Order: sequence, then structure tokens, then C-alpha cells
Amino acid sequence: MTTISDPAFDQTMTLRQSFHVLGKFLEQFNARGPQETDLLASWLELQQDGGTADPAQLDDFLECARSVLVHSA
Repeated sequence: MTTISDPAFDQTMTLRQSFHVLGKFLEQFNARGPQETDLLASWLELQQDGGTADPAQLDDFLECARSVLVHSA
């Protein structure tokens, strides 16, 4: 299980790259069908173990971040 303490989260990116990651993350979230964004927010809530309420969200975020970082390098 990926947690927020995973070394992949120690990368630095620009605000522009962060904005693109946010867009990609929301795009993949919405691709699963209509859902309320407050549901997404509840899934992103950090737990005591460093994971999120929905562990897949951290993996999805990292995938989006890697995609943006690769294309802006």
C-alpha cells in the first residue's frame, strides 16, 4: 500500500506542473462516471498510518504526477 511517506512524494515540482497534475487527477476521477467531488475529498483524507481513506487515490495521484513530470522534463 502506498502511503504519504513513500519516497515518490518527496519530488519537487513547479506550481504549473502541480496545476497540471490536479487537472489530470480530476480527469481520471471523472472518467469513472459522475461522482460528487466531496466524495473524492473524503477519500483523500489522510489516515494515521499515512495512507488515505481510499488507498488507490495515492497511487492514482502518483501516476498523474509521473505523467506530468515526464512530459515537462
